Parts: sequence; C-alpha cells; structure tokens
Amino acid sequence: MADTRRDRRRNVDNPERTGSRRPAAWLIIAAAAVSVVSLALGWLQLQSVQQAVGIQLPDTMIGGYDAGYVESVRRLLDAPLVERYQSVHYFWDLVFLVAFAALIILLVRRFGGQTPLRWPFYAVAVLYAAVDIAENLALEAAFASPDISSSEVDFASFLTTAKFVLFAAAILAFALSFMLNRTTEPGRD
Repeated sequence: MADTRRDRRRNVDNPERTGSRRPAAWLIIAAAAVSVVSLALGWLQLQSVQQAVGIQLPDTMIGGYDAGYVESVRRLLDAPLVERYQSVHYFWDLVFLVAFAALIILLVRRFGGQTPLRWPFYAVAVLYAAVDIAENLALEAAFASPDISSSEVDFASFLTTAKFVLFAAAILAFALSFMLNRTTEPGRD
C-alpha cells in the first residue's frame, strides 16, 4: 500500500508520466459540443434567411460568386433578414470558429504526439477561423456599401472559397496528425 502511494506521488510530480501536458478529455468534449451546437444553430438561422430570400446566400457558395449575384441578394434582404443574417456572422459563426479552431488544436495536441508538423496543423485551424471571419466582414462591407464594387466582391468570393478549402484542410490536419503519431510511435513494428 505504501508503495502504491509512493508511485502515485512520483507520477503526480512528473508531468511526463501523468500526461498532464495533454489537454483533458473534458476540454475536447466541451469544444466539440460548442462547435456542433453553434454550427447547427448558425446553419439553421442561415437557412431560414436563405429560404426567406429564395436564393442561395454567398456564404454557402463553394465556387464563389460575382457582384451581380451579391447585388441581387442585397435587394432581397429586408431589415429583419439583414439583422438575422448579421447575427449569424457576428455571433453563431464567431462562436463556432473559436470553438472549432480550439477543438482541432486540442485534438492535434492530444492525439498528434510530438510530431514537428503539429505547429503547421495548429496554424491551419487558426487560419481557417481568420479567413472565415475576414469573409464575414467582407460580405458585411459589401452589403453595407451604397455601390457594390466587383473588387470587394471578388475578395469576399475568394475568401469564401478559401474558407471551405481551409475547413477541409483543418480536418485533414487532425487526421494526418493522428495517423502520423500512430505510425511513428516508438516500439511499434
């Protein structure tokens, strides 16, 4: 019994043995829950705006869009729809982006081991969040401007496409970090 207590104390004092450098499972679960809930609620609200407008919103167009399309969406948005659309950008999407980037970082940190690629994998998650926020701001600026210019819409369209590519890259980064850790783990033949 005394040996067991001594072993426990030794493990508590040594963070390498207890794994305390890795994020606790509850942090991952919390980030996943917030990601899923905020994505679902934001997507539902975005879909309600899209149904009211009757055409696809620029945020959801993977291949991009042009100034004429943004102008046609803007003409269809009335004040309550604009408010609902902005709440997606300024609340639900922001909460999702922070939670999702944190989730990918926590998952890579937990399951990715000490691979030197973990830092670029973290960067992909953070870059995805930054690009999506920039896309939201660019779209808001385009909708708020008196005359929609093709240059600002082209920039927003580029960010929309980049957002989808980086989302896939963030998920791929976690999958790769998980696989790389499993194939380079010491003692595995």
